[in-house]
Amino acid sequence: MHLPGLLVAAGYVITLASAASLRIQIPASNLVPNPNALPASTHATLTSAQGTTLRTPLHKGSYLLFDDIPATLIGSHLLEIFSHNLWSDHGINLAPSSGAVNLTLTAKVLGQKSFYETRQGFNILSLLKNPMILMGLFALVFTFGMPKLIENMDPEMRQEYEEMQRKSPMGAMGRAMQGGSAAPGGSAAGGGSAAAANNFDLAGFLAGHSSGGSGGGSTTSAKNAAGGDGVRERKR
Repeated sequence: MHLPGLLVAAGYVITLASAASLRIQIPASNLVPNPNALPASTHATLTSAQGTTLRTPLHKGSYLLFDDIPATLIGSHLLEIFSHNLWSDHGINLAPSSGAVNLTLTAKVLGQKSFYETRQGFNILSLLKNPMILMGLFALVFTFGMPKLIENMDPEMRQEYEEMQRKSPMGAMGRAMQGGSAAPGGSAAGGGSAAAANNFDLAGFLAGHSSGGSGGGSTTSAKNAAGGDGVRERKR
């Protein structure tokens, strides 16, 4: 598994000979209390500027070892460690020499990588932040709170409110949906309210047009009837 590491400015120079080795020791730390518990897939790579890569696995004893580095690998190299943690990368400069060289480095863990997100428990505040829940609560408060508010209103104000409700088109439509119940003023008033509810044009009301009343409706009907007679006469 390849995980990006955080680069730490650390440069080392190795003079290459016929036998050169690089040992990376992994000490215990707060982030890695037991280095022996690292996964077996942990490995390190040493990459040159020309693209040549050396790879070594994790050895028993919590260390990585590049043994017998070829003398032909001269120049700057990047040492990377791949595991489930974030490690410090090192810059290695390989130079020619005539003696055997063994270099030991210490790898530093910079952080831990988390691949799973902890599932959150039930939170009542998350429900209250839901717009649908808020709309439902508002509808419940309006349904059960409005009658109580009307009961506690001043009698005169309550009477004015009821009259406004009767005269409003929405109130007439509500009475029509309830079956055209008679108004408190008597059967005549009830019949008038039912007729007004039946003649109420919801589309026109929503479009902003004022209703023309029964007279307008009768005039339109008369014009339609006249037009229909004219059409029939022309067909004859």
